[in-house]
Amino acid sequence: MASRFTRLEMTEKARTHVVSGETARTGTPVRTPEHDMLLAVEAYRSGKFEGALQLYTRALQGNRSLIQAWVGQVQMLVELGEYDEARLWSDKALELFKSNGELLAAKARACVRQGDRAAAMAASDESIRSAGSSAMRWQSRGEVLLDRRGERARTCFDKSIAEAQSDWFDRVVIARAYLHYDRAAPAHEFAQAAVRLEPGHHYAWLVLGRCQEALGWLKEAEASYGRSLDLPGEPTEARRAMTDLQSKGRSARLGRRLGGLFRR
Repeated sequence: MASRFTRLEMTEKARTHVVSGETARTGTPVRTPEHDMLLAVEAYRSGKFEGALQLYTRALQGNRSLIQAWVGQVQMLVELGEYDEARLWSDKALELFKSNGELLAAKARACVRQGDRAAAMAASDESIRSAGSSAMRWQSRGEVLLDRRGERARTCFDKSIAEAQSDWFDRVVIARAYLHYDRAAPAHEFAQAAVRLEPGHHYAWLVLGRCQEALGWLKEAEASYGRSLDLPGEPTEARRAMTDLQSKGRSARLGRRLGGLFRR
């Protein structure tokens, strides 16, 4: 399988050559890896996983010691459904940063999404034992336990949001994990908490709408998608969600009309 990162690296090398040439001519400063990291986190928190992946990769090309860029890379591959690649690159990163708790947590998510629960538990166990603590480690642990131990998973998610650095986006991550495993009710609870903490962020409303739609609350979902569209941010996903929802509503109304005709 052709590596996504082979393509990204080739593209980035060409881009760097062009940018460097432009900088030499114009004097415009080149973005630093740290700045790319900030942009990557912003993209991730807006649900732009492909863009975030490219930014994390670019940050690493400027500074391979940025552990959070390695972690971010693996996380984005998981979000994009590329679990084999995510596991491969978590192992490559762990060769450089042995027993890093965040990398192990990211690997655990890749493994459990692959269906390799034994490897996921092993990575998660090692992540929890590693020095330090973070919301991400407990989120990963919760996801590993979600398929069989719902109550224990909830305990891990609660520990996640109790971490000192936890914020609204951690609630979004948990909501999306629950949605992935078709558990819309607890997903909705955490998405609501995210909106309460950050009512001005379009992505929090989009995820809330997804949860409401999964629960069959179509009017509430439409209102949430509408709110997402009203707020600053990339509207493509919310607009698509709104269009799909309205199409679903029209199909349901047509079905009811046809059903009424046949019952006459």
